[in-house]
Amino acid sequence: MTIYDIATNLGVSAATVSLALNGDRRVAEKTRGRILEYADKHGFKRNEQARNFRLRRTNNVALVVHNIDNDFWHGVVKAIEEALGDSFNVILCNTDGDPAKERRIFHNLMQRKVDGIIVQPASADERMFEETIRGGIALVSLEETENELISFVKGNDFKSARRLTEACIMAGHRRIAFLSFHFDCVGLNERIRGFKAAAENAGIAEECEVFVAEEISFEAVERIFGDRTGDFSLVIGSDDRIACQLLRVLAARQVRVPEELSVIGWNNSRFLEYLTPTLSSVAIPMPEIGRRAAEIILKNLDHGPIVVKEHVDEQIFLRESFAPFQPNK
Repeated sequence: MTIYDIATNLGVSAATVSLALNGDRRVAEKTRGRILEYADKHGFKRNEQARNFRLRRTNNVALVVHNIDNDFWHGVVKAIEEALGDSFNVILCNTDGDPAKERRIFHNLMQRKVDGIIVQPASADERMFEETIRGGIALVSLEETENELISFVKGNDFKSARRLTEACIMAGHRRIAFLSFHFDCVGLNERIRGFKAAAENAGIAEECEVFVAEEISFEAVERIFGDRTGDFSLVIGSDDRIACQLLRVLAARQVRVPEELSVIGWNNSRFLEYLTPTLSSVAIPMPEIGRRAAEIILKNLDHGPIVVKEHVDEQIFLRESFAPFQPNK
């Protein structure tokens, strides 16, 4: 039962019910008594967490991400600010992808009693997020999670990776590599899973391979993939940054793109069209994700804790770095 049920059954407004349950003297004594008696009779229990969401407002919402230098976040911040409105302040926090630093930031934000947190998780450990929500702070993750307490807004990495790989197979590619890097991230793992699913479904799993570099750097990509450039016709990078490092490795080895090896990145960073060749990529609609995440925060603040799990469709941009497979190359 909710205050709306009580209001409907007693013929009063939900605001009147809320005031009465909080002991507000602005509600007539007779009406207040009627509401309290009805609530007690029907076993109504006030949701203190919801009440905390509404009563404790700071008008501050934090965006916690791995790297604020990444232009990936430019559209997100703007979209969040616009969706929240002029009465809110957005606090931008940088974790460097470090779980320990993320925990320190969350402790500080909880002490400051921000109204909400939108977070790009630094690891798969969600205990801090659960503690934050139980403390009355609205939270939205930018990574997919099955945790029943945590809302998320995210591109569908598995679906997009499978769809991209299928499109490349349709273009004739069979020897395909997927290049990623070490990071405890659900999204990266889902991209790998989608790639593998498409390869297995097409019956080319044995011709495809996943490479995981120690870090995003020229040296790391050279070590893990430098001697394998001739084994594949296409490389899909799990991130634009590692795809760009691959382009550097290929240039140093005088491997022509896309004549000898096609390359695709992920995130559709703003600088890709300025590269030579221009880099193909998967576009995550981050402004839309930012807007939806902010709307979930507002719903929690206005109506009490709710959990929303949403996927946003991604778009594939094939540019000069990609070409259909040519058997004679």
